[in-house]
Amino acid sequence: APNGKVLNADLYNQMFTMHATTMVFLFVMPMAAGFANYFVPLQIGARDVAFPRLNAFGFWALLFGGIFLNLAWFLGGAADGGWFMYAPNSGPVFSPSHGVDFWALGLQIAGIASLTGAINLIITVLNMRAPGMSLMKMPIFTWMITVVQFLLLFAVPVITVALFLLSFQRNFGAQFFDVAAGADPLLWQHLFWFLGHPEVYVLILPAFGIVTEVISNNIRKPLWGYKSMVYSVMSIGFLSFIVWAHHMYLTGMGTKVATFFQTTTMMISIPSVIILTALFISLWGGSIRFNSASLFALSFLPMFGIGGLTGLPLG
Repeated sequence: APNGKVLNADLYNQMFTMHATTMVFLFVMPMAAGFANYFVPLQIGARDVAFPRLNAFGFWALLFGGIFLNLAWFLGGAADGGWFMYAPNSGPVFSPSHGVDFWALGLQIAGIASLTGAINLIITVLNMRAPGMSLMKMPIFTWMITVVQFLLLFAVPVITVALFLLSFQRNFGAQFFDVAAGADPLLWQHLFWFLGHPEVYVLILPAFGIVTEVISNNIRKPLWGYKSMVYSVMSIGFLSFIVWAHHMYLTGMGTKVATFFQTTTMMISIPSVIILTALFISLWGGSIRFNSASLFALSFLPMFGIGGLTGLPLG
């Protein structure tokens, strides 16, 4: 309600920003990494990941990155620019506290964890499969996790650069996003969403993999269209890097550029629909067990269909 007394405007902005940042970078991504670390070696017949010590380093980097991010609460206020931290709101004029500085450095430390984990899992999958297990015989969860690691490998360095630019703008007088100095605040949006859109699939693909494994186990038959699902996941991985500006339709970037991103937005829905269709067809003729896991997995299918369909008319 207007003029509410529970949170003032500044504290609301801080909680809004830190909640979103925490859920994306400190909950869903690490949770998927945890599932990957536990299940991928089991599914490919490896004793462990390729570099266990690097894994441990990644864990501690994530933990300290998260702690550092949240120290800002006790040192003058947390970040308050939204999890997307658009310029110029994230500049020193509109966010004078050190919250955004903690945010930028904390995410860089957490990004190191994502990169080390990605390198580790890619090498594990490529080099440590059991004898006779080709790539096209891997379980679908392992395939989805592998694609996610490639997304992280190419997307995290871009946000790292963006966070460096933001830190230098705030602390050393650089002018990367300042219109008055002849710079462009849209530069931040392009860099951020170049991570932000692959990030969507970093979050959803491990869940896809889990749902697929749960369904295939509880229908007690092999998945229909395994190869089409694998190729679809690879297509999603590739296309996710050329749709980022559909988060920016209204920024005035021009009709030709907008048309390109509208087209790729429509295209990326196709492999998603193929995966969904393969799961629905897999149910046909299956001896379905309706336990808690399968009920959650089955309810995911129409929910994802509804969520995915909205992207087409918006595009």
